[in-house]
Amino acid sequence: MLNKNLDFNGLIEKVGKCCLSEDYCGTCSKESCLIGYCEQSLLTAFRNKDEYLDNGLEGIPYEDTKLYDEDKLVDAIAFILHECKNCQLYHDEDCIINIIRSALEIALLGDYLDYKGSTLIYFKDLEDKNKAISQRVFKIFNEYMAN
Repeated sequence: MLNKNLDFNGLIEKVGKCCLSEDYCGTCSKESCLIGYCEQSLLTAFRNKDEYLDNGLEGIPYEDTKLYDEDKLVDAIAFILHECKNCQLYHDEDCIINIIRSALEIALLGDYLDYKGSTLIYFKDLEDKNKAISQRVFKIFNEYMAN
């Protein structure tokens, strides 16, 4: 079932800003692009009126090694975390928020973090992986929370 509290337009906009464009890539190949995969996943979830995509993590194109704009990735991840519902024990790996956050983490960090259902725990895990990135994401996340 689709959570009406999810800002799909905002998510699509933030993820879309991370796209390098067809000018850079030559052609758009969404199935082999981390950003394209996020966009397709968001549109699929929205069209299906379901915030869960079965086996969504398995479809992430890990082979995408393009260098994306770090600032745009940081901003998008902060916004995604703002949209997260902190499910705690009810966290589901197939949640669209988890899938797109994981894909953007691969673009930013080279791998994704296991999300444990809480942004507080997430920021601790991110700090352990990359303190500077964690501080940047946390700062922008707090700005989104204040609005």
